Amino acid sequence: MPFEHLLPLANAIINSIGPDTLSDATLEKLRALFPEKLIIAALDLIDRGNVFHCITSWGHSEYEVLGSTATYSVLVDLEPTRIPYSCTCPAFAYSVLMAGTHIMCKHVLATFISHKMNSSIKRPTNVDDLAAIFTRQFPIPVPNAREPGAS
Repeated sequence: MPFEHLLPLANAIINSIGPDTLSDATLEKLRALFPEKLIIAALDLIDRGNVFHCITSWGHSEYEVLGSTATYSVLVDLEPTRIPYSCTCPAFAYSVLMAGTHIMCKHVLATFISHKMNSSIKRPTNVDDLAAIFTRQFPIPVPNAREPGAS
């Protein structure tokens, strides 16, 4: 089934999740759209307290998820794009964007579920914290002194 048809189904299932609850019926619905391994991995991230909701004083929200090998930035509400969310992990780049075999990675799924369950860890974030998040996730390459044009 094309991505455009699966995304509204995934959103409907995720939006049916209530605070502090994830029913067996909802898990069965998730299993219809996502591989079991991805669901388990997303729930494990939530159980470990690895989903952080960074909130600025001016109302901007970012999510960070502590993965098994790195911390990833998850952006949600990227309307009006074809894929209204993003993650900086390699699995998102390959499985979602390039191969199209998944509609989201475990970090994005964990972010959506933890948000609906009110279980993400809220972290007040100032402009310096936000800059550190962006710098960590999107480093600016430093030119090598031996490269032409380097000073």
